[in-house]
Amino acid sequence: MIRILRNIISVFPVLLLAAQGAAAQTGINSTVEVERDYEGRIARTVKSPLDAPVDDSLLNFKLNFDYSTFYSPYKDLYEFTPMMTLGPASEGRVVYPWLYARVAAAYPWTPSADVYVSPRLGEKFSLGAYFNHDSYWGRVPQVALTGGNAVYSGRKAWGDRMKNKAGAFMGFRWKKGELKLDASYSGSMYALAPVSGSPSRQDVLNTYSNKFDHLRAGLSIRSTNPDPSAFYYDLNVAYRYFSNRQGVLEHLADADVSLGATVKREHKVYLRFSGTFYNFGLWKISPTYRWEHDRWRVRAGLAFSSVYGGNIRRSGNGFLIYPDASVRFEAARNALWLYLNLSGDNRMYTRYDLFAVNPWMDNSGAVYQSAVPVSAELGLNGLVRDRFSYSLGVNYSMARNHLSYLAISQAQSWYQTVDLQDSHILTVTGRLKWQSPAFRAQAELNYRGFSNRDAALMTPAFDVDAVMEYNLRQRLFIRADCYFRTSTVGWSAYPYDQASVYRVPSFVDVGLRISYAVNTHVMVFVEGNNLANSKIQYFLNYIEPGINIGAGICLKL
Repeated sequence: MIRILRNIISVFPVLLLAAQGAAAQTGINSTVEVERDYEGRIARTVKSPLDAPVDDSLLNFKLNFDYSTFYSPYKDLYEFTPMMTLGPASEGRVVYPWLYARVAAAYPWTPSADVYVSPRLGEKFSLGAYFNHDSYWGRVPQVALTGGNAVYSGRKAWGDRMKNKAGAFMGFRWKKGELKLDASYSGSMYALAPVSGSPSRQDVLNTYSNKFDHLRAGLSIRSTNPDPSAFYYDLNVAYRYFSNRQGVLEHLADADVSLGATVKREHKVYLRFSGTFYNFGLWKISPTYRWEHDRWRVRAGLAFSSVYGGNIRRSGNGFLIYPDASVRFEAARNALWLYLNLSGDNRMYTRYDLFAVNPWMDNSGAVYQSAVPVSAELGLNGLVRDRFSYSLGVNYSMARNHLSYLAISQAQSWYQTVDLQDSHILTVTGRLKWQSPAFRAQAELNYRGFSNRDAALMTPAFDVDAVMEYNLRQRLFIRADCYFRTSTVGWSAYPYDQASVYRVPSFVDVGLRISYAVNTHVMVFVEGNNLANSKIQYFLNYIEPGINIGAGICLKL
């Protein structure tokens, strides 16, 4: 299953994707994916390799659905186009729609809808609003914890889920800079799995469900001056609010500031400060030096970071110094790149963060720190004739308080809670991609080795994610995707103070979608998800919905 575009409607990733999209200015062919630093990008986003590999479709219900073959809902100041403009080719300048709408439904009952409105206000101003709905109403398989295995019991329980999100943004661009305001709200409901028996649907809705709210508002100002010797700035501040409607509240302030300048063409000096603040918090400050010449890209820096506050489960005193350095060399012009990265991480997981990933969390108000004192990665990226690209990376990380989840029972329902363990982790990742005008295929393979297997709860040692898509004259699209992962190990505490180990079987998730562009305004599609009807279990005691078939329509004006 494809997981890269599940949060396209959140406005903060707009900034990140826009900065990454600027990498096209380095001259890399846009038809392939080759990792290469954008010279003007300072505030890089580096996803920790230690995050639990949870598929985002868990929160979106359409297990294989992504937007890569549908129309662009809007275009804002940051050139953010999460949906490709497809359909019959048209001559002249691309006109982005002021209205985009998508409605779909599947059986068992799985409705979803998206609406984007973005008036055309010229090159300097942008304004937009959106609404998204995803839900599932029906039964899901129940887990049986028997004989050291977490398998399908043959019974089902109500597994209703719903997520609504709405947001708006506005922006202004001047000659050498951009300003943006955004706000979004999401409200969610997830039925909890019963410990035993199968309660009525009404009982589930009234008593046995998690309900919570996320709110975010942000302000961003950044430089767009193309002069390489110009002073660079990128300022981002945000407010976040979380409530699980059962007494847990959070008010969070976020800040991310990057400043930099070029010294004698090839030498650049940057400084970045970021943090999250409440009556607890985390701050980071990173001075960085960069040297770029011909085929070489060298970055040297350190990050100083600390968490504070009394209600944080942390590693030691919470203070950490870790490297932020890399060496990249273009071994063959426009064909082969070699790299070595040295990095680290110091992360704080608030309740806002945890419920966004795992909606079946318990109601404790704890905050967690996960640290990586050092991480080293060696790899290569290659490109062949603008059609075939590949990459291979080997990463070693030392992890403190690596975060994973175990199951606990409370009030006859299964909840998830955080488990923290130290481990050394070896990760090997390989990617292959072929792309032509009519056919696209890609695959990603991952291997993970943990010195402490107790730190790898519900984390597979191996998984593979593959997709193939064929289009006939940009009118008819046929897409098939497949995600496979090996068996995992989970912990279940029942009673609360007695943890037991269970083996969760491997699974495969297969999907198929056929889309047809009627004209430049309308596209219709049919899709099938989890066609192998696998018992997909990302979190112990929670099996995803089984096979479902649906159809939908997209409209743009």
